Amino acid sequence: GRECQYLAERDAAKEEIALVKQKLEQAKVNHAAYKEKYTLQAGLVTKLAEKETEAARLTGEKTELEGRVKDLMTERDTLAGKVKDLESRPCSSGTAPEADELVIDPNGEYKGFTRAALVSRIFELEGKELDVAKSTFDNAVAKLLVLNPGVDLVVEGASELKEVLDGVIVSPSPDEEDQF
Repeated sequence: GRECQYLAERDAAKEEIALVKQKLEQAKVNHAAYKEKYTLQAGLVTKLAEKETEAARLTGEKTELEGRVKDLMTERDTLAGKVKDLESRPCSSGTAPEADELVIDPNGEYKGFTRAALVSRIFELEGKELDVAKSTFDNAVAKLLVLNPGVDLVVEGASELKEVLDGVIVSPSPDEEDQF
């Protein structure tokens, strides 16, 4: 009797242990799936926050660009008005020059020039300006060589377009180069 009872209890306990082990394994699988879903959800929340930040930045940029477009349209309309005004003026040689034209062109040398001719003249003058700067620079270098005959002066790398900044010879920034 008693032995049978213990054996029956033991068998029931073994079955219960097997059931508990099965539930534990299922819980582990469920937990791993939950962790994976949580990780994905956390990533999605992070991406959502990034996208919301980007959307806010783009909205601000859009507003700024719309303002610039409005300003440019206003400027375009103003310039179109000036063009109409200038086109409606008579272009006869007897027209008296305006005060600001007299300051820029006191002898009336450029009065009959077209826009293309004026632009061409500007490029020509800028080219001459650069030639003068180069000639002046080369002359200064030649003077230094004559004044220092016993010294082997290094002039390689020197140029009329470069300048000394903090003890180093540097090329001008692209903004400054546009001036020549």
